[in-house]
Amino acid sequence: MQKVYRNTSILIFLIWIGIQWGFYQSYTSQFPKFPNITLLIHVHGALLMTWLLLLIVQPLLIQSGKASLHRKIGNISWVLGPLIIISLFLIGKNGYHRGLAANNTEHDMLTFIVLDMRGFLTFAIFWTLAMGYRKISQTHMRYMIATGVLGIGPGVARGVIASFGWNIWDAITFTDVMELLIIGTLLAFDIYKKKNYKPFLTVFMVLLVGKVLWQIRDSAVWQSFAKMYADWFY
Repeated sequence: MQKVYRNTSILIFLIWIGIQWGFYQSYTSQFPKFPNITLLIHVHGALLMTWLLLLIVQPLLIQSGKASLHRKIGNISWVLGPLIIISLFLIGKNGYHRGLAANNTEHDMLTFIVLDMRGFLTFAIFWTLAMGYRKISQTHMRYMIATGVLGIGPGVARGVIASFGWNIWDAITFTDVMELLIIGTLLAFDIYKKKNYKPFLTVFMVLLVGKVLWQIRDSAVWQSFAKMYADWFY
């Protein structure tokens, strides 16, 4: 069991590295002036980095027998989680209007609503489940891991675009497959070890819905829905 906690921290740390790689060109390298970076983006980034730090530290506290400290620090999640959900929504709304102002086509901006919606909704689902099962440690941990895996898309996708010249459409598809493979592997391991596989099965199915939406982003059905969503909420 101790290895599980250690390996969880290692996985999230690797995801953190991928995120730093992805955001280096567009964000970190702009230090200290950060031209064209809004306060919202700074706050959003700080919230997510704090969340990932928690995901790295918390399993290590359990591993080292500091369960009481783990629970005390975990209370931060009640505030941090909702703030992240709100910031994800606002980042999507802000990005939509900035994209239109930069003369991107409405079709493309409606396409990106897939990423915006699935980002904050998926995090909200996993966070809610994690907090709802906080007294069942193994289930709680699995949903917390899922919130960390969500960082692969925004981070690694930017990394392959900046480093290898991929287009954003293929980069997102690539990271979508990565996320499904990671969760699918963890799901298969739980089944093999005869552990409770339902949390990772739930995570896999929720992620799969989002990945399918990305593949139909150009369809008339999605474009019509996204247009209605933008009119209502953006």
